Amino acid sequence: MKKLNVLVPSVLALFVASAAHAGATFDTPQGKLMLGGDVEYNLDATHNNADALVTDNQSANGRILVDIEGERALANGNYAAFKVNPTFDTNAVEGSGEDAWFGFGVKNDWGFKMGHYEAYDLSVAGQDTYTTGNEGYRAKLARGRASSGSQVMLSKEAGQWHAEVSTLFGSDPAFNGTTYHNVSGAVQNKDPLIARPVVAWTGDTVTVAVGGEFNLISDAYTKGVDGENLSDWNGYGATTTVKVNDDLSLNLRGAYLNDVAGSSYSVGPGAQYQNFYVAYLYSKNTTDTDATLVTLDSHTKMNEVYASYKIPGVMGLDNFDMYLGASYGTTKVDSADTVKDYGGRVRFKYFF
Repeated sequence: MKKLNVLVPSVLALFVASAAHAGATFDTPQGKLMLGGDVEYNLDATHNNADALVTDNQSANGRILVDIEGERALANGNYAAFKVNPTFDTNAVEGSGEDAWFGFGVKNDWGFKMGHYEAYDLSVAGQDTYTTGNEGYRAKLARGRASSGSQVMLSKEAGQWHAEVSTLFGSDPAFNGTTYHNVSGAVQNKDPLIARPVVAWTGDTVTVAVGGEFNLISDAYTKGVDGENLSDWNGYGATTTVKVNDDLSLNLRGAYLNDVAGSSYSVGPGAQYQNFYVAYLYSKNTTDTDATLVTLDSHTKMNEVYASYKIPGVMGLDNFDMYLGASYGTTKVDSADTVKDYGGRVRFKYFF
């Protein structure tokens, strides 16, 4: 009992000493165990013309995330690690979580990961506190954290170079139950397998990344039973970030998707100056006329601009920040009137 009385205060002291931002780290015979998390609550006011019944909305939303990580690393760099992030919404209802994965490999060399995670970002959105969602393809269909399906990834580090091949199989986020890449009457014929290779280079002031998304099972989804194959599609993305100085950084992103019914692309710049971020994204979706797929020629053009300002250290608490975000977007389908959406958000971000 005396040993326990000594141990408990020591553990509590360790927790308090390392709780700011990084959470708490415990050394165990099996490696390091890290506990932490954050609160992300939002107050929103939006105007959305896509909903004919309710165009103006106000809401409070967000989640509390618990971060649990563990790692065992040897002197030669060999390691095994895991991470799990259960989440709870504003009604204390458990969500689907964010990360939940297991990995192993050699530090600064290679790694293998499986579970629920996000792969490399090929369309960097920056400080996107609030966006209207008027967007086309952004090379993130197989990036990860899908509501269903499975993921595995193999990565390699070599100096300033990073390479990875992530996969998503068993599910395709483009399929909503009846429609697949703008083709109605779609059914799942087989489990899809989407490969997502990425190569990135990071210098002192410049980062460049290119990659793609490829569905390797062309008949995973078909137009009706035994109909036309729909899942033969390829997507590509590229992004670059330039650090001009300690206060200013610029980024540019672009992505292009070619599928059986048409194409989609997005391109736009972004800029971060100290705690202020602003970005613009132009997108266009095209559907071709096809008698077999029963699709008609259509063109959708979208514009989206958003900005965000971070207020750090609210009330002198270095683990409590606020973000003020606003966004404006437009969508125009063929010769129809332009639809305008806009909104704003106050985000409260607290780390524990």
